[in-house]
Amino acid sequence: MKKRVFALFTAMFLLCGMLAGCGPTGSSSTTTDGSDDGAKDTLIVAIPESPTYMDPMVQASIGTYRVTTQMFDRLVMMDNDMNLVPGLAESWEVIDDTTTVFHLRQGVKFHNGEEMTSEDVKYSLERCIANPGVNYNYLIIESITCDDDYTVTIKTSAPFNALLYRLSLDAASIICKSADTSAEEFNKNPVGTGPFKFVSWELGGDVVLEAFEDYWGGAPAVKRVIFRTIPEALNRTIGLETGEVDLAYDLGITDLESLADNASVTTLTSPSTTVWYVGMNVQKAPFDNEKVRQAVAYALDPQGYIDLVFSGEATPANYTMLPPSVDGYVSDCSDYSCNVEKAKELLAEAGYPDGFSTTLWCSDTQVMRDSAVVIQEQLRQVGINAEVKTLESGQFQSETGNGAHDMFIMSKTSIDPDSMLRSMYHTEALGPSGNRCFWTTPEVDALIDEASTTTDTEHAMELYAEIQSKVAEAAPLVPMAVEHLNAGMQSNVKGFGLYPGKSHYINGTYFE
Repeated sequence: MKKRVFALFTAMFLLCGMLAGCGPTGSSSTTTDGSDDGAKDTLIVAIPESPTYMDPMVQASIGTYRVTTQMFDRLVMMDNDMNLVPGLAESWEVIDDTTTVFHLRQGVKFHNGEEMTSEDVKYSLERCIANPGVNYNYLIIESITCDDDYTVTIKTSAPFNALLYRLSLDAASIICKSADTSAEEFNKNPVGTGPFKFVSWELGGDVVLEAFEDYWGGAPAVKRVIFRTIPEALNRTIGLETGEVDLAYDLGITDLESLADNASVTTLTSPSTTVWYVGMNVQKAPFDNEKVRQAVAYALDPQGYIDLVFSGEATPANYTMLPPSVDGYVSDCSDYSCNVEKAKELLAEAGYPDGFSTTLWCSDTQVMRDSAVVIQEQLRQVGINAEVKTLESGQFQSETGNGAHDMFIMSKTSIDPDSMLRSMYHTEALGPSGNRCFWTTPEVDALIDEASTTTDTEHAMELYAEIQSKVAEAAPLVPMAVEHLNAGMQSNVKGFGLYPGKSHYINGTYFE
C-alpha cells in the first residue's frame, strides 16, 4: 500500500499529544542465554558497504546508519510500516504552529550508565544543527529549551510540517553530553541509549556490538551482533548457504531465486524509498551546460539499467527523485525517454558533435560497479566516453562531497518529500549534505522552502510537482530506479523486518 507520508506527518503533528507507546520494534519476549543453555546468541550480519563513522551526525550514509541505528535512539522513531511512534519522547504536544513540547521518558540510561535528561537532548540537537554534513534538515529549528529535566521545547522559525519526521532521522540521534564527541574518540567509544552498545571496530573490518541490558525498551534477545562487510552479493549468499552469516542484506536477484528452494534460509522482499541516480557536477565543464546534461538524460535507458543491474526487480524512477510511495510524487514531470539521436543532437548543439571524455565515479559495492558498467556503455552509444573510477566507500563519500568528481552514481533514501528534494537540490545541502551535483537556483530554493512551511497540503503538492518539473528540465542528475529491498536469513532467525528506509532495527530479532 502506498504511504502518503506528507498527510500522515501533518495529521500526526497537529495532534495535541500522543500516548506513550512501545519502541519502534519492541523487544521480543524470547530469551536466549548462550552462557547457560548453549543456545546461539550472536547474530552475524553481512552488509555490502562498510560504515564510515560511528557518529550518526557526521554524514548521511546507509553503511553507517545500519550500524548506528542499533546504538542510538531519537525522540521520535519510525516502525517498519513507516508509522511515527514515541521514542525517547514518550509524548509531545503542539502548542502553536512553531512550538512543540516533548515529554521525555524518565530513567533512560546511556551506555555509560548516566541517565538521559533534557540537557542531553538539547546538546545533541544543537550539535546536529551545527554539523554541515546533516544540518540542512534542521536549520529551521530556532531554539531548543530545557523546561525541566524531562521536558524540552523546540521552536521553529516558521511552521514546519515535517518536524516529527526530521526528529526520527538517524542524524537526530540523542548522544550523551558528557561523552567525548571528537571524531577520533567517538569512533572508538560512541555513547547512546540504544538496545546495543559498542564493543569494537576496525575501519573496513567487523563492527561488534553487544546487548545493552539496561535498555529502556527491554534487553534484546540477541546478546551480540557482528556487522561484517562483504561487498559481493554472491559472497553474502554463500555466507548464508554455509551458515557463516545469519542475516545478509541486499542479495542479488538471481541469488534470491536460488535460495527459494533452500529450506535452511528465509528471504524477505519489500518496496523501498531508495532511488538510484546518475549525477553530474555542474561546477565542471561540460556539465555546466544544460544541453549536455539533457543529452545525458536522453542517452540513459532506465529500464535497460534495471534489467541488467537489478534483473528487472526495480521500478523506473520516471525522472524524479521522489519514489512512488512518497507524497508529492508525479510520474510525468518530464518528456525524457531513451533517445540516442536526440542525445546526439543536443550534444552537437552544445558544441560537442563528437562527444567528449569524462570520468564516472562509484564506490566499491557490487551494485555500484555493475551500475557503472551499464551506464558507461549507455553513454558510449552517444559518444560520451566515461572512464569508471571506483573508490572505497568512505573516500567516495568524502571526495564527491568536496566536488572532486565529474559524473557519479549514487542512491538516496527518504520517505519525506522535503528531505529528499532539499538534500538533492537546495543550496543548504551543497556538497556532503547530499547535493553533490552542486546545482541550485534561488527559485527552486524558495519553492522547497515554501512547500515545507505551508499548512495547506494541496498547495504543497502543487509546489512539489513544480519543483520536480523544473529540476527535470535542468537535469543536474538523472533518476534511474527505485530499488526493491531484500534480505536473507537463517531459518532460525525470527523477528527481523525490512524497513523502507534501509536502516533496519535488530533489537526485535531472536533465534528460535
